[in-house]
Amino acid sequence: MKRAEELELALEPRPRNLTLQRWLCGELRAAILAGRLPPGRRLPSTRDFARQQAISRGTVVAVYDQLIAEGYLSSTTGSGTTVAAALPIAVTARRTQAAQPAATGEAVNHARLSRQGRLLAGSPFLSREGMALGRPFSPNQPDLSAFPHALWQRLSNQHSRGLRPDDMGYGEPAGHLPLRQAIAEHLRYSQRISCHAGQVMILASAQQALDLCGRLLLDPGDTALVEDPGYPGAARLFALTGARVQGVPVDRLGLCTEALPATPDVKLAYVTAAHQSPLGGMLPLERRLALLAWAEASNGVIVEDDYDGEYRFDGAPLPAMKSLDRHDRVIYLGTFSKLLFPSLRLAYAVVPEWLADAFASAISLTTRHAPIFPQAVLASFIAEGHFARHLRQMRRLYGERAACFQHECRTQLDGLLTVLPIAIGLDATALLPQQADDRAVAAALGQWGIEARPISFYGMGQPAPPGLVMGFSACGEALIRRGVATMVPVLESFGGSASAPGNAG
Repeated sequence: MKRAEELELALEPRPRNLTLQRWLCGELRAAILAGRLPPGRRLPSTRDFARQQAISRGTVVAVYDQLIAEGYLSSTTGSGTTVAAALPIAVTARRTQAAQPAATGEAVNHARLSRQGRLLAGSPFLSREGMALGRPFSPNQPDLSAFPHALWQRLSNQHSRGLRPDDMGYGEPAGHLPLRQAIAEHLRYSQRISCHAGQVMILASAQQALDLCGRLLLDPGDTALVEDPGYPGAARLFALTGARVQGVPVDRLGLCTEALPATPDVKLAYVTAAHQSPLGGMLPLERRLALLAWAEASNGVIVEDDYDGEYRFDGAPLPAMKSLDRHDRVIYLGTFSKLLFPSLRLAYAVVPEWLADAFASAISLTTRHAPIFPQAVLASFIAEGHFARHLRQMRRLYGERAACFQHECRTQLDGLLTVLPIAIGLDATALLPQQADDRAVAAALGQWGIEARPISFYGMGQPAPPGLVMGFSACGEALIRRGVATMVPVLESFGGSASAPGNAG
C-alpha cells in the first residue's frame, strides 16, 4: 500500500467560475462517493497535498476542515486525515444507488412516484420542445433578431429607475393591473373579445393556464376532449387530474364537431380554433357555432388556445371564438412566447366571470403570481403602441417567409412532400407520401441539421396523415433555400424522387 504522502489524486481541471477551495472540495467529495477514496484511506498531509497540486497549504487546510465538518473525512492527532469510516447516511445511500444498473435505478425511482409523477416523468413533451435555435426549420420559433431590443431595454431601464419599495412586494395573483387592462383593450380590437381586466389572468405560460384549467374543472372520472392529432401538452396535463382524455378527429378545417360526444361526463373541450395544431386549419364559423352549442347543451367548458392566431397573412386576425360566446362557456388563452420572445415567460387567460375568483385563488396557491417587473415593462410596451406595431411588422415579415418557403418546396421538393397552404402562424404543415414513416424522416433530417416535428408526435390514436411540422418564421430567405435544398437527398433516400424544376406546379 502506498504511503499517504505518495498518494496523488487524478483531479478534473478547475472551471474558471469556481474558487480553488470549492473546486477541491468537490473533487474530493466525488472521489469519496465514487469509491476511489474508500473509507479509512489516509490522505496526504496538507503540506504534501498542497505541493502536489501547486496550491497554498492554507487552501488545503480549509478544504480538509470543510470535509471533516461535513462528515466525509476524520482527523485524529498522530494519525493524520482519513476518509471517514462511517459516512453520512445520505452519502451511503447515494453510493448504493450509484452501484445499481441504470435501468434498475430508473425502475426503482419510478416505482416511488405517484400516478401523476409517473405521467410527468414519462412525458416526452419538454424534450421535444427543446429544439435547436438557429437550425432550419425549428417549429414555434419567432425571429428573435427582429425584436426591438433597444426599445425593450429603454422601457426596462425606465421601470428600473422608477422602482419604489412598494413595487418590490407581492402583487395581485391575477397579475399587474395595468397589463391586464392593456391586454383587455388589445383583445377588444384585435379579437373582438368583450372583457374587462378582472377576467384577465396573467400566468407564466400557456402550460400553466392549461394546468389550472384541468385542476379547476376536471375530477377523476370526468372526460376531457382534445383534438387528435393535437397539442400533446394539453392532453397530458388533463390526464394528470385523473380525467379520461378522449381524442376528437381533425380534418383540414380543424375539429370535426359532428364527432363531439353527447355524454354527461364530458366537462371540457380543448381546441386550437385559429390555427389547428398540427394540421393548420382555421375552424370555420359553422363549426365554431356548433362547438358553442355543444358546450351549452352538455354544460361543458371550451378552452380556446390561440397560440399564434395574431399572425394571419391574408387579412386581419379572425375574431376569436370567445367573441361569439354568449353563455360564458369559453376560456381564451394567449401567450407572448411566440408574439415577442419565449424567455419573457408571460401568458394570459381570459376567463368567464364565474371562474375569475377561483382562477386567481388557484394562481395564488400554486405560484402566488407571475413576476411583476416584466409585466410592468410589457404593459408599457402595449400601452404605448409598440406591441401593435411589432405585430404588423412581423406579419409582413413572416408572410414573406411563408411565401418563400412554399415556393422553394414547390420548386425543389415537388414529388417528395406537399406543403399545405399557409395562411397563419409560424409553422408550415407538409404531408409525406402515404406510406412514409414521418418519425424516421424527421430523425434523418435531424442528422443533416434540419429540425422538423413528425405529425405522428401529435397523435392519440385517430388516423393521421404522415407529415412534418416545420417552422419558417425564424429563417431568412437564404436559410430557407439552403434548408430546403438539404432536404432533397434525405427525402429521396426514403424512396421518393423530386420532379424537375420545370415540372413543379
